[in-house]
Amino acid sequence: MTIGGTDSSGGAGLTRDAFIAQHFGLGTMPIVTAVTAQSHQLVKSVQMMTANFIVDQITAALASETPAAIKIGMLGTPEIAETVADAIGAASCPIVIDPVLKSTSGRDLMSGPFPPSLLSKADIITPNLFEAAAMTHLPVAMSPPNIRKQAEILQANGAKAVLIKGGHATGVASTDYLFQGTTIQAFSSQRLNKDMRGTGCALATAIACGLAQGNALSHACDRAKSLIFDWISEDETNARTELAD
Repeated sequence: MTIGGTDSSGGAGLTRDAFIAQHFGLGTMPIVTAVTAQSHQLVKSVQMMTANFIVDQITAALASETPAAIKIGMLGTPEIAETVADAIGAASCPIVIDPVLKSTSGRDLMSGPFPPSLLSKADIITPNLFEAAAMTHLPVAMSPPNIRKQAEILQANGAKAVLIKGGHATGVASTDYLFQGTTIQAFSSQRLNKDMRGTGCALATAIACGLAQGNALSHACDRAKSLIFDWISEDETNARTELAD
């Protein structure tokens, strides 16, 4: 199940989720929280779905089939986030949250704080450096100790695991840090000088797909990062090989 917004340009959101899931041989149950009118350069307008309609979509989907994993992206408002938390209930499948706060072009896509009621349902949350800073009310972390501090705050607010992505940092390597309890694991790749939309959606969905297929969380994160690296570098052959392993 993928919960999030549509993107009329096809670069992010539920379209990107479905594209990634297809690579894993999985289908998606798309739950629309918002419809956006956007190009690859900017978000022109956003139409939020009502809370009742979102609940109806989730209820109907769950009545049809039990998902192997749930990935949550754009929610728009704290109220909708609370609604989603209630609607998915005590789901027994893995839940991955990509806390979409802004578009790549800088438009706000979340009108308030991310509620702990939803964070507490997350098996993993995948903020980038700016999202982690916003969610913890701290400056953007550029060193491992500060990144760890923000991860600990997010864990204290309910997330079972936190993957803080380093794509917006500097240096020759792009390093993501996975925090599970007191365990820290780093995933590094070459930093590519290329702007891509939908990478956050894609990474979180790839992790959810890995978990849906029974992979351990660390392996799902490692595999997802390799897939996104290959996608950004436009090496589709390597991407298919990675998924086949």
